[in-house]
Amino acid sequence: MSKSKTLVVVSLCFILFASLSLAQKITKTVPADSPYIQGAKPMFAVIPRTPAPGAAQPDAQVPIWTNTFTFNGQTFTYHMVGTDPALGSKTSRIPLVIVPLKFDFVDGTSLSATQRVCGDTKTTLTRVKTSPLLKKVAFTPGGTNVGTTQYVDAFQRANFWSQVSTTSPNYHVLLAPIQVKPLQTITAGAAGTTVAGPCARIGEVDINFFDTIAMSMLTTLNIPANTLPLFLSYNTFWTFGGCCILGYHSTDNAGTQAYAVGAYNDPGIFSKPGIRDIHALSHEIGEWMDDPLIPSQNIVPAWGHIGQVSGCQNNLEVGDPVTGSAFNVTLNGFTYHPEDLVFLPWFARISPSTSVNGWYTFLNAFAAPQAVCQ
Repeated sequence: MSKSKTLVVVSLCFILFASLSLAQKITKTVPADSPYIQGAKPMFAVIPRTPAPGAAQPDAQVPIWTNTFTFNGQTFTYHMVGTDPALGSKTSRIPLVIVPLKFDFVDGTSLSATQRVCGDTKTTLTRVKTSPLLKKVAFTPGGTNVGTTQYVDAFQRANFWSQVSTTSPNYHVLLAPIQVKPLQTITAGAAGTTVAGPCARIGEVDINFFDTIAMSMLTTLNIPANTLPLFLSYNTFWTFGGCCILGYHSTDNAGTQAYAVGAYNDPGIFSKPGIRDIHALSHEIGEWMDDPLIPSQNIVPAWGHIGQVSGCQNNLEVGDPVTGSAFNVTLNGFTYHPEDLVFLPWFARISPSTSVNGWYTFLNAFAAPQAVCQ
């Protein structure tokens, strides 16, 4: 086993067990959340890596800002993409590099981000490029206009609304410009399988097998460290003892290049109807922005027993508490289903919330922050 693959296994196990054994959640016998995949549990993962001592720093990186909050006498440090909204209006533009993926399976199935989505007239790649993740839409949570912009930027503006609505009205963190790499074909072999789905077949690929390939592509495709590489699949999920990891985010072994992985999927695969099209991608882009894993993972007071988390976890993963909770955004005649995302005050136990409308999530899912998870 290669050094990089070993690190993936160890790091992923740490996060899974740190969140009260998501690995167990995948493998134990549970009522299926999918009528198509036996025992399937839709969830997301994060693979933090500890940079090697003395690792070379790239000439240019994604801009990162740092701040702290205090809870129960303990100071917590967090790092986020962009600039500190308390320091005034500034627009950060992070180049997005989309890497479309094609998986070839031993049963003859091929699932590609450049093929027409089953039941649609467009490809996965086209739908993502024309989605509210990358195109401007007016967002008005609770009737408050947080901007006509990309969804995750709207979320971040709403997240820090006490500053954005006063001293930093033109604060933005945008994904632009957009580059698309050539289609990357991966032969899954024994690391993958497919099952019948409601429309296209559903692919399942071992996360360690794929992540080794993804990290090598950062180099072979010459993707700069000042970008967000987004590995994009169609109807193909990742497995770690069981299905289904819909997406994850991580860094290279040097800890200097963050990247995200996500599936665009057909409706009807899971019992939660919102898990479709860009749902997983909105989750991972939001988590990359608020926990880029550079220079380290964001640790917060323990939370849990909510969303995809059956126990407790202590990282600032803004999608995990609301996995599967979606809302509709119609753009150019197509209805997308981005995920709700959780504001910093919920994790920091700030009351009242300093986010938009005094809310704790973009859809106002929680009335108050949690007590410390036990």
